[in-house]
Amino acid sequence: MRTVRLAWAEIARHHRPLHRIALVFLLIVPTLYGALYLWSNWDPYGKLDQIPVAVVNEDQPVEVDGRTVDAGEMVVQNLKDDPIFDWVFTDAADAATGLENGDYYLTITVPEDFSARLASGADATPQRAEVEMRRNDANGYVIGVMAETVQATLHEQINSAATEAYFESVYGNLATLRDGIAQADDGAAQLRDGLATADTGAAALASGLVDAQDGASQLADGATQVADGATQVADGTQQIADVVNPIADDLVPAIPAVADGAADLTTAVADLTGTVSTGADSLTARVDAGNQALADLLAAHPELAGDPAYEALASAVGRVDTRVTEVSTTLDAIHTDAQSLQSDAQALQSSVPDLQNTVRDAQSQVNELNDGAHEVATGAGEVRDGAAELATKLTEAKDGAAELSSGVTTAHTGATDLASGLDQLVAAVPALDPDQREANAAILGDPTDVTLTVDNPAEVYGRGLAPFFFSIALWVFGIVVFLVLRPTSGRALVSRSPSWRVALAGWLPILGVGLAGSWLLLAVADVALGLDPVHAWASVGLISLAVAVFTLIAHLCRSALGLVGSAVLLVLLMLQLAASAGIYPAQTLPPALLALHPYLPMTYLIEGLRVTFTGGSPQTLQRAVLVLVGVGVAAFVGTWAVAARRRTWTMADVHPPLED
Repeated sequence: MRTVRLAWAEIARHHRPLHRIALVFLLIVPTLYGALYLWSNWDPYGKLDQIPVAVVNEDQPVEVDGRTVDAGEMVVQNLKDDPIFDWVFTDAADAATGLENGDYYLTITVPEDFSARLASGADATPQRAEVEMRRNDANGYVIGVMAETVQATLHEQINSAATEAYFESVYGNLATLRDGIAQADDGAAQLRDGLATADTGAAALASGLVDAQDGASQLADGATQVADGATQVADGTQQIADVVNPIADDLVPAIPAVADGAADLTTAVADLTGTVSTGADSLTARVDAGNQALADLLAAHPELAGDPAYEALASAVGRVDTRVTEVSTTLDAIHTDAQSLQSDAQALQSSVPDLQNTVRDAQSQVNELNDGAHEVATGAGEVRDGAAELATKLTEAKDGAAELSSGVTTAHTGATDLASGLDQLVAAVPALDPDQREANAAILGDPTDVTLTVDNPAEVYGRGLAPFFFSIALWVFGIVVFLVLRPTSGRALVSRSPSWRVALAGWLPILGVGLAGSWLLLAVADVALGLDPVHAWASVGLISLAVAVFTLIAHLCRSALGLVGSAVLLVLLMLQLAASAGIYPAQTLPPALLALHPYLPMTYLIEGLRVTFTGGSPQTLQRAVLVLVGVGVAAFVGTWAVAARRRTWTMADVHPPLED
């Protein structure tokens, strides 16, 4: 308990208002330090849309199979639809100047061949398009880390536009493919319809040819009947000859005596001759009619000229005609002889009955001959009917053949269109070897490359954040230096020296120690850690200026406020840690800290050290130097005024409220 009471006594002795304020300050220091720093860095990635990034679209649209492919504009539209950063769409000159001066933290450039490379996806050799990103580490190293974090998202957005552009180009070929497929489909339909027509025509032709074959068979049967009839005629005439000759031999000696019989014989022979060769119903007339029917049939159907059946029939009828002619000639001769024997008719009186019987037999034979002629006529009619039927069937066969020809023509046209369409398909689909397929698949699967170029690269995290930590170190020196050194000595205050000299004399020891310490810091960072400043002497000069300015500010606070000044310096440190944008871009800060950002000395020291350590815009360095010089001069003038005031002593000077 005694320990607790002793501890509480130390607290209780601070009973004055200012002492209690000091205790409260100590109480809230952790909260101020931690809360402010957390507040400033609470969600920097959630404020990326406030970081200005320049977008330059230099892409030139291309025409692919009548379609315009403008991939660059698609990328721009995709970026507008998803504002990851604060996109500023501008030209290349403004983007480059803004990146150098810190107006833009990144630039994204779509090159002029972007669409052309993506459109190559419709060919056998697609090319991967590139989008160029550029950052400047002089504007802050962590923005590069942030950009790399969202680079995959950017890449996805750009690929989305690239894929859309790729399909714009490929759809041109797809249209060609579709036209080829449509043409092939139409050709296939024509081929199908043509083959169906050809099938119908072939069936009709086959049926017609079968009927034609039946007609030809009937024609052959008729021709056979004609031949048989002609044979019967031939046999009958032969029988007439066989009968007439013996009768003539028997009657020759008795001709003078058989005038009457001869006259009768002459009359009978005349009748027989008329039956055979004269009159509309004679055998000769019937044979001639048969010949005329065959001639008419041939005239009507010239294609029968080479038909074997027709030729056989015509030959048979010709033979019948020849034989009938021979019979007629023979009968004429007999008739002549019978007339010549008329004078001898008397001698034939005794032979008349036998002669009559013989004539009757001859008449019977002639009747048989007449029947054969009728059979010849009937056979010729059947030949005519068969030929007519054959002509009809052949006409049907001809029509079927025409249909078949038309169908085959249609099928040929359809097959031609089908072949043409398939040729287009083959031409539109490139032939690729396995290596080409693998390479093309890789390109089309990831059609773009997002390249990142870093100006004034910090290369490593420590080098990128060195300006921030150097600034902290130099400011902290301004706080801790007064643990050892006094702001101003009492002897100087009571001396007769001018106030400015008193202020300068109090500050110079602090400056000397600070310069030595800052140079040591720079040497260790360079030699041991590999800081390797791009502008080494400029780094030495700027750090020396920063030591001078920061110690002048610290000297002013301690000279004016004493121990409270150290608390003020600590608060200023907290504010600068939170609002100087030493790690994340200023645009990610809360509004209150963002408003405070341009009024903090550490802000300009960090910007200047980024230029001297890794490179950057000379204008940025010049601005930082001018601001720091201005702040340093103002701080010294303030210290001068404080020194002048302190040369008049008060009770507070003798007994300060808070003692070291």
